Amino acid sequence: MGRRSEECDFCCAPYGTWAASLGMALCSACARTGEDRPARDPVLVGDVLADLVLALPVPEPPAFELSAPALSAPERRDP
Repeated sequence: MGRRSEECDFCCAPYGTWAASLGMALCSACARTGEDRPARDPVLVGDVLADLVLALPVPEPPAFELSAPALSAPERRDP
């Protein structure tokens, strides 16, 4: 929490205090909202991404022609 504001950005009550993590000024009642809820277990982004990769279908690789295109032989010039 930081500097004082004219009002709470959420409920417009007077004297909001700036909360940098939320990017808004909150009154003391709004700042306490959610404190009575139990904390959630943290979720690691790497775990979520690993599960997402496993859930996505793997596309078939495209069939490529591996032979080189036929090139004409360069013309020889006699000096």
